[in-house]
Amino acid sequence: MPDNPMVKLDGQSAYGLDLEMSLLLPSSAPAPWCAAVHEAACFLADRPWEGDSRASVDLTTLSLLLFARTYAGDRVPRDVPVAELYEALDSPMDQEPRIVDEIDRALAEAGQGYDPAAMRSTPLWSIFNAARDRYAGRLGGSALADDVEPPAPGPSPMRAAAGRLAQLLADYPAEAREQTTAPQVAPGPLVIESDRIQIVTAGSIMPLRCLQNDPVRTVRVDGPEATKECDEGHISAHWSLEAARVRMAVARATGARPSVQGRFELQELLIVSTDLPRHSDPRQANVFLRGPEHPVVGRDGVFEQIGRVIDGRR
Repeated sequence: MPDNPMVKLDGQSAYGLDLEMSLLLPSSAPAPWCAAVHEAACFLADRPWEGDSRASVDLTTLSLLLFARTYAGDRVPRDVPVAELYEALDSPMDQEPRIVDEIDRALAEAGQGYDPAAMRSTPLWSIFNAARDRYAGRLGGSALADDVEPPAPGPSPMRAAAGRLAQLLADYPAEAREQTTAPQVAPGPLVIESDRIQIVTAGSIMPLRCLQNDPVRTVRVDGPEATKECDEGHISAHWSLEAARVRMAVARATGARPSVQGRFELQELLIVSTDLPRHSDPRQANVFLRGPEHPVVGRDGVFEQIGRVIDGRR
């Protein structure tokens, strides 16, 4: 287990700048991208980081723009003038930002676009697509049926982020850029090995399994991606396995910062389900774990406790 400082977790830790940076820094990221993320974080270090997605989209958008302006290596992100960034981000609020096409081209030219040979997106391409997605939350299952008209595209998260960033940079003091620092977050994977990896909802505790229903004993987080691996070597992603939530689970189990990298061997890993807020403490959010002594599914006594809960509701 890596030697990491113990930290006190609170609600803000689940949405902190260092955690959001780690979600943008996969091990495959090129050096110009890492520099762009850290420079973007310096601009946003003093902004409020709360329990919503706005700040993280702002960080993503500014990182992508800085990368698009510096990936060729002719300058570093710190050399891009604030006025240049403001001009690029200042777009009409009823239109998608002009930077979308520029970022698209930059990622493709840098080898960070869609990989047709592997038939998969690179992590940076996935990050970009999530920020520019104009159908997020608009495509339900019924909308995909043949007899249902698909919804019209809406504003992307990047559109609002560009507006917020332009407002920030419009009167950004030049001296602030030299004085502000961001957390030092290195790119790299987080790997957890455990005999008991479980997804926790408000009313259930589910052992994590692979597609072939074999027990999962390894979870890996690398940038925005989280994957699971069973003893048979089956590796896959799953909708219930979110990178930020795995990082928060490790932070709660070890006391390390949510942005930590390295390999951990844990007796148990309790990962909060996507049905619960990211900052939820699984031992407080789940009915079977709440209190001083609680069995976990798979331990002796759990059925007795379930019976007591049911009896108490009658």
